[in-house]
Amino acid sequence: MMQPDVARDSPHDNRIRELEAENARLRKIRDSLIAHVESGTGRTPDPYAVFEHSVMLAEQVRERTEALNQLMDDLRESNSALEQARAEAEQANHSKSRFLAAVSHDLLQPLNAARLFTGALEEQGLEGTAASLVRSLGSSLEAVDHLLGTLVDISRLDAGVIEPDPSSFDLADLLDGLAQEFSQLAADKGLAFRYVATKGRVWTDSRLLARVLRNFFSNALRYTDAGGILMGCRRRDRQLEIQVWDTGPGIEAHQLADIFQEFRRARPGDAPPDAGLGLGLAIVDRIATLLDHPVTVASRPGKGSRFAIAVPLVSAD
Repeated sequence: MMQPDVARDSPHDNRIRELEAENARLRKIRDSLIAHVESGTGRTPDPYAVFEHSVMLAEQVRERTEALNQLMDDLRESNSALEQARAEAEQANHSKSRFLAAVSHDLLQPLNAARLFTGALEEQGLEGTAASLVRSLGSSLEAVDHLLGTLVDISRLDAGVIEPDPSSFDLADLLDGLAQEFSQLAADKGLAFRYVATKGRVWTDSRLLARVLRNFFSNALRYTDAGGILMGCRRRDRQLEIQVWDTGPGIEAHQLADIFQEFRRARPGDAPPDAGLGLGLAIVDRIATLLDHPVTVASRPGKGSRFAIAVPLVSAD
């Protein structure tokens, strides 16, 4: 998903190339002069002066070589320091991910308890201000639960805690259930939802695949204010590509790679703020990598977007 980095020469690299070219030029001059002295066919009337000049050039070559070696040593030290800093940053990030993955239950348990208490209060038949406060509290707790759950999920993926459990199953069994869920959510927002049923057995982790598709749909639902959402499949050789289309604002081409990074969203400038963290597609990217399922995105600003994931088909044999 990431765009390839463009290689850029550092000042060290440029200086090293300049010194190497200068060394090569001076060596050619020195070798030519020495050859003239040894053969006695040089045009200069003073062979000793020529030889002395050659010695001077050789000294310049030595000085340039020492400067080049020093620059290369400095470059190696810089690279070593950068590599050490990168390794330390990766270790710190991995430690954070392992910590969140380990305490996820402890983090979510009191929140779940608070939601249960709120639900119990809603069943008490409260009226007026009290009922409104309880409903607001329930909505806030639900939002916190979603945000915290997302953070825990991406940390568990980064820590390697989640392992895929692939199996062979009829894709329609999964998609039919998701379609019912998505249809209701789209209707609540006043959007049309269309599902094109498909047949075929696939080999993948149904739980992780469902998470990817829910994130696709959630992303489409969040940014689509009018029109609708379509879910369907296309056969691609020995794969089945599950696609989710929307009629949202679309994404600029230069933003397509960024949307799969953490906390990055390609939201139009006039769009109202929302409670999302920008981690949904980052989770999709990690799950797709874990499953080795290609994820693609296509978009036209002002027209909408299409997100897809390709899963392997199971042979009819």
